[in-house]
Amino acid sequence: MAEELPHKFKTVPYAAFFKLWYYIQKELPDDLKKQLLTKVGKAIGEEFNAESIENIDQFLAAAKRFVVDEWGITDEANFESVVENGEVVKITDRLSSCKMCFGNTYFKLHDAGHPVCMFPHVMLAMLGKVRNKLGFKNLAFEEVKKPGPIGECIMTWRVK
Repeated sequence: MAEELPHKFKTVPYAAFFKLWYYIQKELPDDLKKQLLTKVGKAIGEEFNAESIENIDQFLAAAKRFVVDEWGITDEANFESVVENGEVVKITDRLSSCKMCFGNTYFKLHDAGHPVCMFPHVMLAMLGKVRNKLGFKNLAFEEVKKPGPIGECIMTWRVK
């Protein structure tokens, strides 16, 4: 029975998710928020199934399926590898509709709050699961750019 519970409903109304995420951001003390949401992000990333991944293209496709279809945190993710001298050195992801961003932005504008994004830590955990297979070293979140409307960002992780 327990195995069925995470898949009982395919979606939850956005209003319910928004309120939950907003109040988590609002009610967690700033000194605990980053620590707790880092742990939550890593735990979500640990759910990523990396068993059949043998190359970077398989990883990028599986990462997209995970964040769009399994986790459902965005409607569109565009993962790409950045190659230098024949080696993958960075992974970028362009999200177009991150559902956490709207609650984060509301918290920032409505409450002058300081939201924390846990997506970088989800990805770090996912990268950690393929680190040895793909020869990644020194995994680190590098930057986030916000080129467009709320929910759109480009994140970069260093893998070499």
